Amino acid sequence: MKISKSALSGIIIFHIPDLLLMSLFFYLLFHWHVYIVSMFPFILGGIIFFVILRILTIVATGRYFYSSRVGIIKDIINEFKKGRFVSQDKYKEIAGDDEFALALKELVMVGKHLDNIVTTQRDEIDKFHELYNNIVFSISSYFIVMDDDNTIIFANEGFCKKFQLDVDEIAGKSIEDIFYFVNARLKGGIVKAKTDGTSVILEKTHLLSVNKVSIIADIKISNIYIQGRNQIMLIIDDVTNKLRKDYQISLMSQISESIQSDVEIERVLYTILTGVTSGSGLGFNRAMLFLVDEDEKALVGKMAVGPDSFEEAIQIWSTTPAAGVLPVKDDILNIESGKSLMDSVLKSKILLNENNIFIRTLMKKEFVHVYDAFTDPGVDDGIRKMMDVKEFVVVPIIAVNRAIGIIIVDNKFNQVPIGNDSIELLSIFASQAALSIESYNNLVSVKKEMQKISRRQDAIVESEKMAAVGRIAAHIAHEIRNPLVTMGGYARRISQQTKDIPKDGVKTGDNIKKAAHIIIKESERLEKILSNVMDFTRPSKYIKEFNNINEVVVDTVELLRNLFLEKKIVIDIDMDENIPLVKSDFNQMKQVMLNLIQNAIDATPAGGSINIITENDSQFVAIRVRDTGTGIDQEDPDIVFEPFYTTKVTGVGLGLANVKKIIKDHNGSIEVSNRENAGAEFIVKLPIPL
Repeated sequence: MKISKSALSGIIIFHIPDLLLMSLFFYLLFHWHVYIVSMFPFILGGIIFFVILRILTIVATGRYFYSSRVGIIKDIINEFKKGRFVSQDKYKEIAGDDEFALALKELVMVGKHLDNIVTTQRDEIDKFHELYNNIVFSISSYFIVMDDDNTIIFANEGFCKKFQLDVDEIAGKSIEDIFYFVNARLKGGIVKAKTDGTSVILEKTHLLSVNKVSIIADIKISNIYIQGRNQIMLIIDDVTNKLRKDYQISLMSQISESIQSDVEIERVLYTILTGVTSGSGLGFNRAMLFLVDEDEKALVGKMAVGPDSFEEAIQIWSTTPAAGVLPVKDDILNIESGKSLMDSVLKSKILLNENNIFIRTLMKKEFVHVYDAFTDPGVDDGIRKMMDVKEFVVVPIIAVNRAIGIIIVDNKFNQVPIGNDSIELLSIFASQAALSIESYNNLVSVKKEMQKISRRQDAIVESEKMAAVGRIAAHIAHEIRNPLVTMGGYARRISQQTKDIPKDGVKTGDNIKKAAHIIIKESERLEKILSNVMDFTRPSKYIKEFNNINEVVVDTVELLRNLFLEKKIVIDIDMDENIPLVKSDFNQMKQVMLNLIQNAIDATPAGGSINIITENDSQFVAIRVRDTGTGIDQEDPDIVFEPFYTTKVTGVGLGLANVKKIIKDHNGSIEVSNRENAGAEFIVKLPIPL
């Protein structure tokens, strides 16, 4: 075995005491041999003791020498295990050519190789990590990763910035902890992605964070596996701005359709404000609309849309679809949600000569952005109390360079700051809404004029018809009356002369008298018909005084009391005792009631009933005559008011026509309709004098 120089040096160093002792022994032996012989036993014992001691010293020294080198190697290996690869410089004390030094050098060399490999891999990992971060953080989409228990384990920077959250703040929380509401679509999508392992896409989903940041987003839910673990990734694309622009076009189309479909102005205004507050519209929490009333010289509250509380807001946001056709309510003014806001706005009236922020916006035709209503000197106490919010925007509604109203918006509940983009979009929308409102008003004006023209045409037709009837009636009356009078006169004379017939001709005389009476009766009936026709066509002269309609009803019913008993018809009268007086001709109104009740009696079978009601609706005194008869067997019940229309065998068809004429001459109206069960109902309305 080859011994290294370092090992040889060690052996020499360990045996120096032995050499010195041997030198001393030979010196004493040569110079002091006499004494040494005598003291040999003692010297021999000392040598044996020294040898034993030396052996022990050598053993101990060798063990230390080898154990120290083994310990160094063990330290190096432990450092390797920890990923720390040390250099040889730290262990210069074991430099040499022995086996331990060579092993140490090999270990150090391996350490250097391992350090190079790890350093290279670490650089590669850092590059991939940097690339990964660049990809993740450069993506415009927001995304979060959840574990199988819906606990968030990662969120990219874009998500955190958008929803104003810290990564450390949301780690370990569920999505229910970071959003105010998670609707059923999103929950169902997560479950489906877990169960089927497929991607689920949810379009136009409303999200509201706990920091009250609200967006409309398209969400892709994917199921991924990492190291054998199931995870869910939500990729969120904010489509709020794009959707608002698209929705604005759709909304204006819906408003136009509302106008063309002849709906009330309240529905048009409701559609406008719903677009302002819907998530896919402009997304404001509340919107109020005031229009100029030229007659009252004031801004008058017309419509409001928005919740009254944060709880109502959450309910609306979680249930209302983000886009689509706006809901058209049957009764706009009786919507439960936002009722307090609606009532407050409808009661509001601001005179145009007042000096406040609403009127200034209207006059200057420029929007006003109030950042702090509680400290802004331009906001008076009345508006501050009505709004009860720190930030709001007032935008004028301008049509053809004329301000016709204002729209007020705010974000009272989610407290999202109102940006310039939203204000600009609202201003554009307000201009388009102004055109819609103006179009509606013009359409209403045109319809009113058309109605006036139609009424005038009807009046002209009615007048011409009545004139024609009058001319025909006058001609017929003139041609018939004289022969009819002659016939009646001769019939009466024949009736009188039957008294002179001899007794043996009694039978013949009775027959002649009977025939004469028939001629007389029919002649009188024809004369009465002619008289009615002449009365119908002749302008009437009314004696109008303040009369109580209840008295007219009572007198007419008493006049026909025996007829009710004879036909076994029950008469029920329900009169308003506080009914006001109306200016009318008592006898003519009695003629109206007589015709209506007589017709009801004729149409009602025995055992039926007739109900007469008088009532007051602040503008008119109304008389309702209801029966349980056969009703009116015509598609248009108003045909019964046409002259000469009758269903009676003996009628001439002028009774109801004359009734309508009398009512019209009193500036009133009359309507007829069939009742649901049976019979008909006539409603007469007479104006109450101012």
